[in-house]
Amino acid sequence: MPRPKQTEEEREAMRERILDAAHELLMEQGPEALSTRAIADRLGVSHMVLYTYFENHDALSAALRARLREEREATRAEALRRAETGDVAAVMRESLARYTTAAKEHPALYTFLWVQPISPGGAWQEQPHRPYQGNIRYLTQLAQIGMERGVFVERDPLLAAGVAFATVHAPLLFYYSGRLTDESLRDRLSTEALDLAMRYLMEDG
Repeated sequence: MPRPKQTEEEREAMRERILDAAHELLMEQGPEALSTRAIADRLGVSHMVLYTYFENHDALSAALRARLREEREATRAEALRRAETGDVAAVMRESLARYTTAAKEHPALYTFLWVQPISPGGAWQEQPHRPYQGNIRYLTQLAQIGMERGVFVERDPLLAAGVAFATVHAPLLFYYSGRLTDESLRDRLSTEALDLAMRYLMEDG
């Protein structure tokens, strides 16, 4: 007997379940783990089922990337709204601290985005500068708001964002590239780097 035809709502719900499973694998093990078989195993279905909802692996990857971008943009838009009317320094500090938190919670993803050498090609290979550009664009907007309100020192907003970004990432890059192996020292350096980045933004000289 043929299967009953799915409604559009049922198809969309299954697509979301597939993307949820892919997202979990990405966060736990990194992009290298994102095979259709691994995703299907997590869902308890045949890997061929995935091709009912996505044309191929690249299409599934593209849908997941789009979802992640939408989530990041929504979070940043809300942060910018808070910065416009509230404590812009607190929003900037939260945003910079989030890199350290994300690196600790999802080291495989952090390593992929910021430590792993970039090689061309592959379904998960976006333009190499895209993650950097998105982060710097957002931090530049925050820096601009802070300068306009007199909270941050007047500087080139793009340069200020780049310096703050690089400062908080330095201990993480050393640790997740294997050049620093002491976890406690990583955490102490990260705390000091965050304080240093905020002093740079807020204090002249």
